[in-house]
Amino acid sequence: MPGKKLHIVILSTWYPVPGRTGGMVVRNQADALIDNGHKVGLFMCRYFSLMVWLQKKLKGEKFNIWVPGRNIIPHRLDFVRLLPTRFAPDPIQVQKKAFLAHIEKHFRKYIKQNGKPDVIHHHGLADYSYITYHLHRVFNIPYVITEHSMFIDKVDHFTVYETEKERQAMIENAACRIAVSTYYAAFNSKLFGVPFITLPNMINNDFADIPLPAFPKKTKPFYFLNIGQLRQRKRQDILIRAFAEAFKGSDEVRLIIAGTGELEGELNQLIASLGIQEQVQMAGYKDPNEIIALLDNSNVVVISSEKESFSMAAAEALYRGNPVLTTRCGGPEDFINERNGLTCQLNDVSDMKDKLVEIYNRYATFNPVQLREDARSKYSEKVIAAKLEEVYENVISSYQPAGKDNGNR
Repeated sequence: MPGKKLHIVILSTWYPVPGRTGGMVVRNQADALIDNGHKVGLFMCRYFSLMVWLQKKLKGEKFNIWVPGRNIIPHRLDFVRLLPTRFAPDPIQVQKKAFLAHIEKHFRKYIKQNGKPDVIHHHGLADYSYITYHLHRVFNIPYVITEHSMFIDKVDHFTVYETEKERQAMIENAACRIAVSTYYAAFNSKLFGVPFITLPNMINNDFADIPLPAFPKKTKPFYFLNIGQLRQRKRQDILIRAFAEAFKGSDEVRLIIAGTGELEGELNQLIASLGIQEQVQMAGYKDPNEIIALLDNSNVVVISSEKESFSMAAAEALYRGNPVLTTRCGGPEDFINERNGLTCQLNDVSDMKDKLVEIYNRYATFNPVQLREDARSKYSEKVIAAKLEEVYENVISSYQPAGKDNGNR
């Protein structure tokens, strides 16, 4: 089936909204597949009780908050439960049945208007797995899943509409299961008892098309940059302490932390207590264009996390010619090495301090153009879209429909 143009439906549990970039990888994949000539429909499904819906209406809150991509605009499948279910023998099952009927109705309408999809790609197991599994069984469409999460030793978050058994059945019956790094492919394979393959996230053309800054960059002052939500898993506190031990009092070395989150106040207090307010800037939320500007005006990107399934921040840094210092947190270990950066121990202030000093001293040895070209060869839209196409084609060619095809019913 080489070269065949495909019809792909993406069902995701996350997608960018104003002020938040979560789900950007899903939108980027949809845009890249459309650029390659494929038909793509992207569905975002939400269930609202009548009370919640009325509250949002009265507050004037927008329902269609998804940020369109270069090519893709999500199909918004919002369901409002108009009838009360509290007195039903099993309210949850009544709600679930009504929600699935609503989605099935609109999916049938989508098929009538656009034709039957060749494959469904489900992103994220944290929610709505039961929707993809339902559509698969009703319409006889094979499905692929990509899991982006970093489970510890079990999946401990479910919606009220699905059980662990149902989630496991959805995973086991997928035609292909994907993780975005080798560490988590192996981890998920063991956790769920079925094989996962590795297919990394892509870096969109925004990072590829904008010319690189002039090299060599200025190094006085020298800027370390951390990008990410201010939450426990990101461990910016370790980075701040390590930075203070390595460079406190030096006017020539600075740290910028870009992101928002519940730990913002706590991190600001830590910075003040260490007496490094003049060297550390809490930059807040930055949109993608502002991130590019930050990368182009900084020298080294630092990933301080306890866990990362891939680390878009690290890959984007390489795309802009920045070496990376990362903890050994899973995902970045696939691509950060001595040629493009350094790694350090998890949650270890002393080791991070030593590696901050080392990469600072070694900075001139890194070739920024080579960093970019190496990253482009692995994570560009063109490269990852081609790998996705190969997955889809293999799935479609080997799929054996079960029973009657109900797509035009």
